[in-house]
Amino acid sequence: MKQRLNLQEILHAVDQGSAAPFIRAAMFAALIITLSLLYLFVQFRGLGTPTAMDQAQIARNIAEGKGFSTLYIRPLAIWQLQQAGKPVPTAEFPDVFQSPLPPFLNALPLKLVQAHWKLTPVDLVYIGDRMIAGTAVLCFLLSVWVWFLVGRRLFDAKLAVLGSAILLLTDVFWQFSLSGLPQMLMLLLFAGVSWLTVGAMQDAASFVGTLVRLFLAGLLFGLLILCHGAMVWIFLAWLLMALMHFQPRGVAGLVALAAVLVVTLPWMARNYSICGNPLGLAGYELVAPANTAESGYLRSISEPPPLSGIHPFNRLKNAVFEHAENLFPFLGMNIVALVFFVSLLHRFKSPTAALFRWGVLAMWAGAFIGMALCGVDGAVSSNQLHVLFIPLFVFYGLAFLLVLFGRLETTQPVFRTAFIVVLFLLSGLPLLATLFSGRNIAIQWPPYVPPFIAVLGDWYDSKEILATDMPWATAWYAQRRSVLLPKSVKDFNRISDFRLLGAPVSGLYLTPVTGNQPLFSNIYKGAYTDWVFFITRPPNVQGFSLPVFTPLPIDGECILFADRDRWSRRE
Repeated sequence: MKQRLNLQEILHAVDQGSAAPFIRAAMFAALIITLSLLYLFVQFRGLGTPTAMDQAQIARNIAEGKGFSTLYIRPLAIWQLQQAGKPVPTAEFPDVFQSPLPPFLNALPLKLVQAHWKLTPVDLVYIGDRMIAGTAVLCFLLSVWVWFLVGRRLFDAKLAVLGSAILLLTDVFWQFSLSGLPQMLMLLLFAGVSWLTVGAMQDAASFVGTLVRLFLAGLLFGLLILCHGAMVWIFLAWLLMALMHFQPRGVAGLVALAAVLVVTLPWMARNYSICGNPLGLAGYELVAPANTAESGYLRSISEPPPLSGIHPFNRLKNAVFEHAENLFPFLGMNIVALVFFVSLLHRFKSPTAALFRWGVLAMWAGAFIGMALCGVDGAVSSNQLHVLFIPLFVFYGLAFLLVLFGRLETTQPVFRTAFIVVLFLLSGLPLLATLFSGRNIAIQWPPYVPPFIAVLGDWYDSKEILATDMPWATAWYAQRRSVLLPKSVKDFNRISDFRLLGAPVSGLYLTPVTGNQPLFSNIYKGAYTDWVFFITRPPNVQGFSLPVFTPLPIDGECILFADRDRWSRRE
């Protein structure tokens, strides 16, 4: 009888008691976490982008106590050190290309699995990939909670709950989580910026409180810039909004700017001390053709891209057409988010919501400039910043749609419920399609097969050097120093013969990254023209310093050139 009474009390507490909101929230959180784990283990095929793997191998070096160093060595980085009169390291090579905050964050989960860093032949998905993707999923879920707080401040709790549910159903967030890219960490930080900014607008009468919020927002913007350099453009748009709205204008702007500099200047000073350039190698993106880092200017050991390559207006013009054509996929095919642009014509009753939407539009325009200059290669790519604005777009779009539905003056609650369900279905269709479509292949092929890449770590020791067209992958999975395929054989010989990295290059690993390029435009007459006799089959190694070669799986699409036979079994 006592047990029965306790059970009744528990059920009453869940349904109507004072603990009901907390219990329901805990049950909802448990459901979300379960779905996240299912998505992570069912859909995840490993990391699939150069930026994610490059930042991952830097994070592992940090976890190992080697500092912010890299196994992925760019020929242009060697040139930059030589031009600055700095010695070229032969051990831990400092990285001056990637943003620092994501590797430092990922070093924590990687440290937890340090005993399993060695990739085995049966590991189709590397445990390091899972830890990084799991961290991104956690950042996404935390960001949804912060975005709920933002939506509640802008509108009300009910709309914030509905909008947050739509965010959880937006497939592009989950795709970014599994990609290992830093966008989910950036989404969390940007949510904090939005929450602080809206709070400052609502409490503008409090001088001290406003300045404190703006200073904290500036600190978060500094962290965002350390996640991705293009966030500078979003910060400048936000700063313009702050100068126009908050009083006194000069003080408000200086406080936020000082906070950003407090966070970013130490890292810029570190870069300057290493290579003589506070931006490291990142600034060359602005003077090189978009999306050509690994296939273009980073492969040169003699000179950076010429300043004549700066064509900002051409990039902006091209970006207008590209982003207009692909805006819906960039926004995760979320119809509610797209309605934001129509909601700009609506007069919201809340003064804060009405004013902040123009700040959102200004920041989105800043993001557009940053993306235009850096280039965006697909809906899930390292420079895709539209994803950061989806939550705010959803809140405004949902508020506008609910206002329009309210003007129908329907008295039956069932119609309002049906309307919301339809919005959920439309927003969640890409996610449902992903979950129920299954997986055609369990790995990111082409060009990545982690166990076949990891075998290079058995054939080469840690003091030897490889050259390859995908050094981010060999650095991450094989854990070996990897030089990006130089622009010419002459540059390759210079790095190897003069032992610029302390040892000769004893292996050349070519993959579908180059093999699947268009034959005439990219190989014979393009970026890889000097390597045509090695990329095509059969290769011609006459006079080359690595005369022995062997095709590698899958279907011989990868090939390894070496100084000697390293793969045959010997007694």
